[in-house]
Amino acid sequence: MEPNRRTAVRIRPKARPSAAHRIAVFTSVDGTLLDARTFVPGPSRAAIRRLAGAGVPVIPVSVMTFDEIAPIARDLGLRHAMIFEAGGAIARWTGDGWEIEPCGPPAETLLDVISTIEQRSGANLLVYSALPETEAARLSGRSGAMLQASTHRSFSEPFVLETGDLARVRRAAASLGFSVRRGRRFLHLCRTCDEGEAFTRLRQELQCDLAIGIGGAAVDAELLARTDIPIIVPGPDGTPDPELLAAVPDARIAPAVGPEGWAAAVEELSSSLTATRNLA
Repeated sequence: MEPNRRTAVRIRPKARPSAAHRIAVFTSVDGTLLDARTFVPGPSRAAIRRLAGAGVPVIPVSVMTFDEIAPIARDLGLRHAMIFEAGGAIARWTGDGWEIEPCGPPAETLLDVISTIEQRSGANLLVYSALPETEAARLSGRSGAMLQASTHRSFSEPFVLETGDLARVRRAAASLGFSVRRGRRFLHLCRTCDEGEAFTRLRQELQCDLAIGIGGAAVDAELLARTDIPIIVPGPDGTPDPELLAAVPDARIAPAVGPEGWAAAVEELSSSLTATRNLA
């Protein structure tokens, strides 16, 4: 993958309709599309090429920042749209750069929310973007340009629970109109409407009749619950995230972990959809 390089960006207020796509894949990135340790696509790269050849767009839905996800999209040839920072914003490809539409409050506002949650819950929350570089690298598994990009938050503030009770933290967040969702590495402060509304908007813009959702952590629950065919990629231990499975009990389980499982699930689904069309 190329080193992180800022891509031309314009802030946009409203969406613009695009070409119709009968099927679209909405997918998380860390530990699914990319390996959770190396952040490389492996088998998913070839699967993405086959989807592109069939006219099926792949839409990343990630807790990553724009500066993290843009080089990944460039490397994989993903040129439709992205939902990033846990639904905090949408990026759409214009042909010569990305246009960004904010969907949630800025990170500065979320820092105030986290401070209020600490006061109400009695917990001590360590905000990722404020961690020393060595600790941020240890917890995130990132280094170099990717690490730097991950700490520059615009629409979200991942955190870890240093002391306190998570249930009380979640109740305090709920009292402020937020939810706390567990990702593969961090807890994420989210508004229920942001990621779901971003998904719904992109689905309408793509004129998507069949939405496939792929995720692996509890933070992906809202996305998977809204798709027609939800797929869970197992974690490193080979089992699906129990919190995610409880939230989306009808989800299919990919047959392997990471990009291998992502690619296998996509190939299996493509085969079944092809067979269904042939029988129709």
